Amino acid sequence: MAINTINLAGGPQEFAEFKIGDVTKKLYYNDDLNLKIANTQLSVSKRLKALGDQKEMAALDDKTVDQQRDYLVKLYADLRKELTEFFDEQFGKGTGDKLYLLTNKSTERMAAAFNMVAREYDTLRERRDHNIELMYSNRKARRKK
Repeated sequence: MAINTINLAGGPQEFAEFKIGDVTKKLYYNDDLNLKIANTQLSVSKRLKALGDQKEMAALDDKTVDQQRDYLVKLYADLRKELTEFFDEQFGKGTGDKLYLLTNKSTERMAAAFNMVAREYDTLRERRDHNIELMYSNRKARRKK
């Protein structure tokens, strides 16, 4: 009977290091962070899509200028709040506001910074999956000998 071994050590790293202003932080991609990233991505994507949605913007044409302004102000405020909460939770209280200032008060640039965090996770996951596949294929080849 063959015994299978699961090696949890020595694989690719499961964290990434980020620097925001003078704060450097390692983010460990575990279930909690992955879920937070996924939830934030859904929310951010929906709000960014609304900003670029011609149909949505055309519907605003029938509204007063104040109503149009209120809609856009709320959309940006909600987006900034979501991103600020993410960065505060992951990098420490006040980091979201600091990032907003570092991006020259650009909520869309904050969203780009968030996307860098999410993309880094995708990169780490690809490396991990590639490493697992290599280990599996090497074991398979050794068994055939």
